[in-house]
Amino acid sequence: MTQGIFKLKDKTLVIIDWANVYGWFSKLKWEIDPKKLYNYLKKYSQIKEIKFYFGLDNNRQSKSFNYQIKKIGYKVVSKSVKWVPVSLDRSHFKEFLQKLHRICDGLEQSNSEIAKQLKVAMDLPIYRRKCDFDCEIAIDIMKNIDSIDGIILFSGDGDYAIVADELIKRGKQVIVVFAPGCKGKEYEDFKRGLFLCSVNQLKTEIKK
Repeated sequence: MTQGIFKLKDKTLVIIDWANVYGWFSKLKWEIDPKKLYNYLKKYSQIKEIKFYFGLDNNRQSKSFNYQIKKIGYKVVSKSVKWVPVSLDRSHFKEFLQKLHRICDGLEQSNSEIAKQLKVAMDLPIYRRKCDFDCEIAIDIMKNIDSIDGIILFSGDGDYAIVADELIKRGKQVIVVFAPGCKGKEYEDFKRGLFLCSVNQLKTEIKK
């Protein structure tokens, strides 16, 4: 058994919500190398499966990444990314958008053509990338609940807290790996049974 940071029970399942993990990088100021992460986790004899959840875009870079992750050895669960329109007038961009419109109104006096083009551009729909695996991850965990002794979840998303609570009630070990500032407040309500691990504790092993 490795003398790593995790003290595991037997038969551990690792869940990596890559969209969540990828979102950590800007706050961490460093990136995780998927291959180094896999090699580190494989040092633990108790870990029986490492599942990697990844949204697939229809472009070469995304397909190449998907291929590389599978080649490393992860069991990949993927589905196509959806692009969802963002309503700017209902979001935190509302005030900013109003300011831009006022600027355009001022521009009309000096350059009506530029003002017109800006207004047209501001009215175009904006899309955000969306590919959540909450349901898939919860279902996969519950399907395996009788054959595992614990999980390591790489995601600080508080939506998984209800699953963690159920696992603990059934005597399973639950380790949540998170980035500082990216941990759901739902985990603050846990009194016992939950092990929280900052990803910074793994930095020397998994940094790109």
